[in-house]
Amino acid sequence: MWSFEGDYRRKPQQRLGGASKTKNLERSELLNQLKSDREERERQRRREAAALTIQSWTRAMLSRKRTKQDLRQQFDSKLALAKVRGISDASAIKLVALLIRIFNAKEDCERLLMTCQLVVREQRQLAEWICGSLQRWMYLVPRLSNMALKVVTHSTDEESPVPHAPPLRLLEIIMAPDNWSTKLSDANQQLFLSTLYLHLINGGYYQQMVHLLVTRIPEVYESTEAPPTPLAESLLNLLMKPLTFACAVNDSTLLSCVIEELCQDVFGGAAHSQICNFVIPCLASSSKYKLPMDRIVAVLGCRSLKFLDSCPAPSLLYSLLMLVHSSAEFNDANTLCNYLQAISDLLGGTTSYLISDVTEGDSEDEDDDSMDSSKPVDPVLCKLAEECVSVVNSTEHVGWLLSQVERQVSPEVLLHFSRLTHHLLTAPSLQLHQCRLLYSVVARRQLLRSMWMVLSSLQQGAPLPGNISTMTSSFGVRGAPLLQVLARGSPLAPYERDTLVPLLATFCATLTAVLSTLHDSELLGDQDETGGRRNSKVSQNQLPFTVEELVKMSASLRDVCVGLVELAHPDMRMSAITDTSYKTMWAHCFKVCVGVVRQIHLRDTRRMFCPEGHWLSSRVSLPLGNCQTAPFVPRTSRRQRRLFMPQRWLTRDELETEGPPLSITEQRRATILQELPFVIPFESRTQVFSTLVASNRSMSQMRADFNEGPMISVSIRRTHIYEDAFEKLSPSNEPNLRLRMRVRLMNAVGLDEVGIDGGGIFREFLSELLKTAFDPTRGFFLLTRENTLYPNPGAHHIAEDYQTHYYFIGRMLGKALYENLLVEVPLAGYFVSKLLGRSSSSVEFHHLDSLDPELCRNLLYLKTYQGDVQDLGLDFTVLNSDLGQNTIEELIPNGSNIAVTNENRIEYIYRMADYKLNKQIAKQSQAFKKGVADVVPLEWLQMFDWRELQMLISGASVPIDLEDLMDNTRYGGTYNAEHPTIQAFWQVLRGFDETQKRQLLKFVTSCSHPPLLGFKVRCNINDNFFYQGFTIFLSSKISKYFMTNFLTLNPLRVRPIVLRHELSSLR
Repeated sequence: MWSFEGDYRRKPQQRLGGASKTKNLERSELLNQLKSDREERERQRRREAAALTIQSWTRAMLSRKRTKQDLRQQFDSKLALAKVRGISDASAIKLVALLIRIFNAKEDCERLLMTCQLVVREQRQLAEWICGSLQRWMYLVPRLSNMALKVVTHSTDEESPVPHAPPLRLLEIIMAPDNWSTKLSDANQQLFLSTLYLHLINGGYYQQMVHLLVTRIPEVYESTEAPPTPLAESLLNLLMKPLTFACAVNDSTLLSCVIEELCQDVFGGAAHSQICNFVIPCLASSSKYKLPMDRIVAVLGCRSLKFLDSCPAPSLLYSLLMLVHSSAEFNDANTLCNYLQAISDLLGGTTSYLISDVTEGDSEDEDDDSMDSSKPVDPVLCKLAEECVSVVNSTEHVGWLLSQVERQVSPEVLLHFSRLTHHLLTAPSLQLHQCRLLYSVVARRQLLRSMWMVLSSLQQGAPLPGNISTMTSSFGVRGAPLLQVLARGSPLAPYERDTLVPLLATFCATLTAVLSTLHDSELLGDQDETGGRRNSKVSQNQLPFTVEELVKMSASLRDVCVGLVELAHPDMRMSAITDTSYKTMWAHCFKVCVGVVRQIHLRDTRRMFCPEGHWLSSRVSLPLGNCQTAPFVPRTSRRQRRLFMPQRWLTRDELETEGPPLSITEQRRATILQELPFVIPFESRTQVFSTLVASNRSMSQMRADFNEGPMISVSIRRTHIYEDAFEKLSPSNEPNLRLRMRVRLMNAVGLDEVGIDGGGIFREFLSELLKTAFDPTRGFFLLTRENTLYPNPGAHHIAEDYQTHYYFIGRMLGKALYENLLVEVPLAGYFVSKLLGRSSSSVEFHHLDSLDPELCRNLLYLKTYQGDVQDLGLDFTVLNSDLGQNTIEELIPNGSNIAVTNENRIEYIYRMADYKLNKQIAKQSQAFKKGVADVVPLEWLQMFDWRELQMLISGASVPIDLEDLMDNTRYGGTYNAEHPTIQAFWQVLRGFDETQKRQLLKFVTSCSHPPLLGFKVRCNINDNFFYQGFTIFLSSKISKYFMTNFLTLNPLRVRPIVLRHELSSLR
């Protein structure tokens, strides 16, 4: 057959089996047969070799067995003879040597015990034997002792354990050469004991001692220094013999070996009550045992991670904390660094045994570093871990540790200290407000300044602090600062990450804690009448940074946050090197960095101490020219990609419901808008918000212009505008306020007013409704001294269902935002901040100025009061006066019986502020917030701060730009820009002052503030887009009014006039 591969000739078939007719093999068959034959011959050779090996091993084993049996018979005869006639040096050496040669733990246990008894009985002669034949006995005694310990500790019969007295007595004798009748020279004694201890340590001496402690001593349920049994005291002495000797002779090799095994076997066994409640307390408090804590700390600091592979971290950490007294002093920075590193590494392993009681919003992360639920957890270790964290976070330990750090402050010390604090901050069972170590640093604020100096000095490519073996003056090496590398979104090397991230996270968390304790006046000085700062020296006493330094610091941290966003969402090239095992470290660092930047930005919104444009980042931009702006905006319906995690594949259901996944750039923009919106210009965010609202509105009000689809139609009495709207626009009647709304107003006699709602009636209705709802005379809102509105704490006296009213008012304000209508509702700054709250709706003490300035001044005076606060007669109660009724409420349980003192006045100040700002209006604020969120998602509003949201509601408090208004005004009828009447109209407007301009703007638009983005921005009413400038029509009928309003959006009817002075008379 022809081949399609170009091979059209048939190949001749070759038969290699010869000319035989019976067996004609193909080439492949012959090769396979030869291969199988070779393999069979190879298997046969292996079987024969294996048989020879087995036979040889069997013969050798039987020969050894017969030999050992003969040797055992010789040993038994020699031992029997020694019991009758006594024993000499030569016979003792032969007897012990025979035992070492034939020893088997199961068969020779009795022989070993009898040998130990014989040697103990002849202890006087033993000293002479060792002195006479030192080299031989230096070989025999350590091995005899090691075998004796193995027999005792590896006993399998629990009912009749091997007696421990002879081996332990033998150890006591040979470890105390000072008590021998015949003394060795100092050099020989040191050589003998060094050899003995080194052999015992390498043979598992401490592991065997711990086994004896656990199995031969009853449980110790309370911490005690008194030995529960005589055996416990003997074992404790034997434990300390090698360490005491190594310290006395200053043998560094032996000392390192002893300390390493002691830490791993004894300190690592603190989960046993015998060690935790007896051995550790004895070593910590007894003056008999002088522990070389500097060497122990050095070993734990260098090898703590190695120990974690073989022993639990809580045991090691507990032992170290108990052994290092609060009165201990570290004489050099190296020892302190070793201690901090040991505590930090061990605490990192201990936190995995802690069980978190708090469910956070990130709980959906499946890849969190947590304990494997399928792995059984030892409750003793969990309890020990909680106790370790409690000790590390205790007042005594924190005070002592900070005094040591302050006394020997250095970059290395601060680095290790920050690692310890970082582990505490990320501990599952320890909340931020419970970290006493962090808040103790607040009182020592110079440490904060030192941390920032170290952070600023870290450079890429230069030796970094933290490695004790390479402590050099590496801060003079020039290179790219690590903060700048991080701000660029570039990945860090592992050693750079482990150096920078804990220090940066600790600094940001500490700075946040410091800022939360300072009022604006304490941080920036008092504010004068012009809004400037005065008495700025106060801030320098309260914060270790000047205002100028704080501004520069905030710019650096802002850039770091932007860089962390890029690292959180790496592109395809970077995702290949993303290390998800450090996700918790990076996520916590991002959280605290964003927190402190938000804190400083919030202060700047109140006092404006940063230069204009300070918070904007050149690395972030929004494609405003593209209509597809909405996809990267945070939305509750779209599952956001987890930070610092590689991108995962979406399921079919997720693709159908949420659409395609966001690109890396869109994810970064979404995170920026959600976490750091202020790095983007306000105008850009306003355009994004307008685009989002317009897109959502077009979907909700689709086909409403043709009277098709769902629509809201209501008739409202003008005299009862609030009551009718509250009833007819309730959630039960109108669950969806995003629909198009048509309003028909009725006059005082119940007749419908003339006019068709083209948008103007609805605008008038919504403006009057909100004006009525927020009217302080209605009682739902009150005025601060700055004439801003906040919820009435006594609203429950006005209406039983007061929360429903606040929910309704919130919906109406959300509807105004949704329809892009400006309403003049001046809300209190702290109340707007509660609406924008992310995790909770609580605001801080700093906002008390906007509610009650006098109370704020009094509390600040109390904070710095120099005398005895108790003389003021204050307690933890507050007096409320509602509708003439005075009531006393307690700030804390039993607060009426707790006096305010110098010690608890800070708690009183913050509880009083929390009560005034949060607890009094908690239900009102929550209902109002839910009402706004029912129409406008809070994620969209959280792109703005409280000042910006107020401008979004009421417009910008800026002068009216008449030229912008002229450029964006449209004309109807025969009017145009060149018409004499129009020319005269604008000429008169140019002569108006600002108040008259605002009155005209309010007459036309119902709001005296100009739009945020100018009059050129389009707004939407009833699916029709209009520019927010004027629309001037020709008035067709003669009226006594030169200008009249109309029932559409921003219209102005002007009748023709001849004389300019007629128009000028309007002024």
